[in-house]
Amino acid sequence: MPVVGIPVEQLQEVIGRPIEAESLEKTLGLMGCDVEGLQVMQRHRCNQCRFILELSPQEEIPLECPECGFELRERGASEPLPDLEVLRMDLLAVRPDLFDPGGLGRALRGYLNIETGPRTLKVEDPCCDLTVDGIVSRPTSLRPKIAVAVLENVTLDEERVKILMKLQENLHWALGRDRRHASIGVYDLDSVKPPFTYTAKDPASFFFRPLGATEGEDWSLNRILEEHPKGVGYTHLLKGFTHYPILHDADGRVLSMPPIINSEETRVTQSSTRLFVDVTGHNDRAVGKALNILVTSLKELIPEMRIRAVRVLDSDKNERITPNLKSESRIISLREARKVLGIDLSQNEAVDLLRRMRHGAMPEGENSIAVEIPAYRNDILHEVDLFEDLAIAYGYDKIPKILLPVTTKPSERPVEIYSGKAREILTGLGLIEVMALVLTNPETNDLMLGREPSKDAARIDNPISRDQSQLRTQLIPGLLQILHQNRHRPLPQNIFEIGDITLLDRFSETGAREERHIGCAIVYPSAGFAEMKAIAQSVALEFDCTMDLEPYDEAPFLAGRGARAIRNNPQGEKSEVLIFGEVHPEILERLGLTNPVIVMEGSLLALMGENPVNQDVWRKS
Repeated sequence: MPVVGIPVEQLQEVIGRPIEAESLEKTLGLMGCDVEGLQVMQRHRCNQCRFILELSPQEEIPLECPECGFELRERGASEPLPDLEVLRMDLLAVRPDLFDPGGLGRALRGYLNIETGPRTLKVEDPCCDLTVDGIVSRPTSLRPKIAVAVLENVTLDEERVKILMKLQENLHWALGRDRRHASIGVYDLDSVKPPFTYTAKDPASFFFRPLGATEGEDWSLNRILEEHPKGVGYTHLLKGFTHYPILHDADGRVLSMPPIINSEETRVTQSSTRLFVDVTGHNDRAVGKALNILVTSLKELIPEMRIRAVRVLDSDKNERITPNLKSESRIISLREARKVLGIDLSQNEAVDLLRRMRHGAMPEGENSIAVEIPAYRNDILHEVDLFEDLAIAYGYDKIPKILLPVTTKPSERPVEIYSGKAREILTGLGLIEVMALVLTNPETNDLMLGREPSKDAARIDNPISRDQSQLRTQLIPGLLQILHQNRHRPLPQNIFEIGDITLLDRFSETGAREERHIGCAIVYPSAGFAEMKAIAQSVALEFDCTMDLEPYDEAPFLAGRGARAIRNNPQGEKSEVLIFGEVHPEILERLGLTNPVIVMEGSLLALMGENPVNQDVWRKS
């Protein structure tokens, strides 16, 4: 999971009282947050785009600004800022409303009984219009969903601008799936003139000045995708389109090119007092929730801020008003909650606990509770999610621990023993363990690597997201995605994963089988085939696995730079143990990776000398 640094001073300001570090860490742990602790961060400002970098004492200034691509290690390219104490915690993808001091402080006020129940947020009448051109709903320029808001009476300083930018990027990761489902733009409203238009333009003939570009220099949309760091990193989102989305004002002044980059003319600064916020994407829920979270979190940080609605008109003049901050009503069964949690809660106790989690709650009949779920909560999909909130507010540490009677003798599964051994080997070779998502989609799992969608993939019926429509059939795509997400971090990056893949198997009881795989990826300027070959041979040696190498020119490898390791079984059969090699440059270009990448993957059971299809060891374990 990505790690976020929450400024302690701003967090305590939102909470309304100081909290000792030890108490704060314990409280957040009870709320389900994974806290790494307090840390003093070094900060540097890019003198080209004014972006503020936060670095731990062990990190060096990157070669380029991750925002604008400006060379940072030249004299005068950046300036140091005062150090900042932050609370470092892993981002919970299910709770994006906790990604900043405003949202986290709001949750803590409720959990600590300082302020309970829902926050009353007034959305004032629409102050301007936005027209959606029908072209954005066509297959040639598809990004049809948009929600917008106007924020007035905003007071910003350098720290609040930084918090806003970090929240924006973190929401891109959690709700936007790296901008695929939703991307956010924030602009200085005083620099533009309503009404606004959301349309699409020809990439070769339309020009504007992107964020961080030199004054007076307009770029074509094609040039932005080819040369600007944000364009290079997200060009895959517009692949195959003949027209690219553009948001402009009444005078034709460009606000942004969603989901790639904002215009330099509409940059938010410390002097900005009125903001225009848009979220575009493919998914109504992701777009709406992202806007709600950003707006409500800023309201916690800037209490005097006013939220104004915007009238959105489609090409048929159908009208809707955004943002929609109305709560969602739901009735839950107290009897079912007691059964699930094993806690004998009274109706009034349950109401109080839900209000501590910032829900509206009141008794409904004898055994039910009427709940009003805040508009910024993205994780409440079923009443069980509200039961979880009850348990968090009650305190998992207070739930009695009861040891169930068992008649079995516990032992570690053989596959876990060998997984631990593989983990020790790869750690000893200097690699860092990561965990990628098990749920994926055909584009990420296969098409990105230049392969046809796997016929052995286990598809999910009625997936909640197109990005999570199947179970992964290999580890390499997930490792490459992690390198993509960390492409602005220092090199080298040496990572590995030991995890399960899933393949259809008509002989299996469930129609599918899991295989434990081992995979690794390395990126830096001198990464090459010989280095990954040495790692593969080291792993095989530790597992006492004798193998022969054969050329392997299939995707994702560059022709002549891939290999397959074959093992001769006692029965005289040959089985594939590992594949490894250099990733094809076309794949790296799709991912925005500018340095060579080498990867390896194979079946752990094959390394152990077992046939993954005939998994006697697996089933006995």
